[in-house]
Amino acid sequence: MEENITQETLEQLTESLDEIIKHDSSSEALLKLLALPDEEFELLAPGIMQSFQQSLNNPNDKILLTQSLNAMGKKGEDLTEVFNILVEEIDKMDLPKVKRDFLKEFFGSLTNAILDTEGIAKKLVNIPVELCHPDARMPAYAHDSDSGMDVYALEDITVHPGQTVLVKTGIKMALPPGYEIQVRPKSGMSLKTKLRIANTPGTVDQGYRDEIGVIIENVDPPIRSIITEEVFDENENVDHLEVKSIEFGSDFYISKGQKFCQLVLMEVPKAAVYRVDNVKDFGEDRGGGFGSTSIYDKNDSRYGTDLL
Repeated sequence: MEENITQETLEQLTESLDEIIKHDSSSEALLKLLALPDEEFELLAPGIMQSFQQSLNNPNDKILLTQSLNAMGKKGEDLTEVFNILVEEIDKMDLPKVKRDFLKEFFGSLTNAILDTEGIAKKLVNIPVELCHPDARMPAYAHDSDSGMDVYALEDITVHPGQTVLVKTGIKMALPPGYEIQVRPKSGMSLKTKLRIANTPGTVDQGYRDEIGVIIENVDPPIRSIITEEVFDENENVDHLEVKSIEFGSDFYISKGQKFCQLVLMEVPKAAVYRVDNVKDFGEDRGGGFGSTSIYDKNDSRYGTDLL
């Protein structure tokens, strides 16, 4: 009798898991694992749990889990209530403590993965991506809450001072209508180097199907400074200037496989423009112009009126 109760309860416990991840064999696999002799279970369980938890660390998979849950009309708080009930039911099972603890950790990990992600992605947009270079990598979110997907360098690149280069990504995208991809810099690279995305943010239009390239600029000048010293003649007149030192700009490097920019998916409404006689008839005219809200004193002659 106890064996029947255990199997029935386990099937109920894994029903929500099956529904979310659409994997019909998950209940069966879990039951088979729990049916192993205790010695074999204790040997296999840690590796299986580690593999399962690692699979839940993929932000993209976690977003899919959350979207599937939301599609069923459920929220994370509902899942939390279910998990609390599951813990109580698991404690009642006629199973060794190590197996009961395994079940708690299994469903707890799944619940946490969904709770970590819920509310972050209210809309999931599927985007076909083609890898057009053998060393290209799929763009990916590093963390659940990240706005941008990291993009990886295809090869080692040196950007000389004052140089602008086009860095290829090895990826092509087919964006759906109404969306664009914005190419933005990584904050760490902007803070620690003089590398910049020249046209920040870069735009990948919906109809663009070729390889995405990123315009990278080394804003460090070829010569940062020149220090000179006056040289006097015998009459103590300045004869010429002598260069004492020259500070040159630095090369900066992007290594193969390095995250060097990020892609942000943006929804783009279209403007429907129409002609009118006077735009001041529409809404409030606050007046002013470039720099009209500036902190500078308009009467200060040091500042041109064009900026005020």
